[in-house]
Amino acid sequence: MRRRGIRPVYVVAVICCLALLASRSYSNNREEGTYRPRIGFSAGMGANFHNAQDIVARVNGSGATSQRADEFNSGVEFFGAVFVPIGPDWVMKAEYVYMHGSYSLESVIANGVAEFAYTVHLPGVIVQYVLVDETTYNVKAGVGAGYHFGSYDERFFTSRYTAHGVGALLELEGKTALSDDVFAYFAVQGRWEFIGELKDRNGKSPFLNTPTTMNFFSIAVRFGMTFYL
Repeated sequence: MRRRGIRPVYVVAVICCLALLASRSYSNNREEGTYRPRIGFSAGMGANFHNAQDIVARVNGSGATSQRADEFNSGVEFFGAVFVPIGPDWVMKAEYVYMHGSYSLESVIANGVAEFAYTVHLPGVIVQYVLVDETTYNVKAGVGAGYHFGSYDERFFTSRYTAHGVGALLELEGKTALSDDVFAYFAVQGRWEFIGELKDRNGKSPFLNTPTTMNFFSIAVRFGMTFYL
């Protein structure tokens, strides 16, 4: 019997509810005139350096390659976020990140390349503390968490595995003004992901006798744009 996991739509619904509650809190403070509006959204992309130990062990133990995969690999990610102030020094941010990484190694089974790819969907909520808030720039530090969903593909074997689980992050974020409402966005994030054991549609792991997870640690540098409403 297949285990039921938490569906992505439920995670998105929870994030939207939290953002709505934060928006109502912000509106009350705005009516009292305590601080100026700072609701907005950000979008962009980044590069990360990550260590997924079980994925590396699976690639190196697959028997399909004549090369060994490095323990640390680079990846790309795309993100979008909506943020709402919940106090003069605090901001709540709802964020979605799409991350992709892969290995392309020489095959020993046949002429060509053995490809191993993985993608991760990372919705989450981040609470930020405002370190600096000037007219032309601002800096925030944040901590966040979410329930995440990943997939791992062995394209040489046409195999696909999925997993889901929790993750946490720390971030340092800065913005500098390009106009009154448009800012350039820069950030550094560190992530700890505990996404769990990979299974195919039949409930089998990539290694038959050893659980293989999508747990990983990553450091990402991100660039983008922020638009204030």
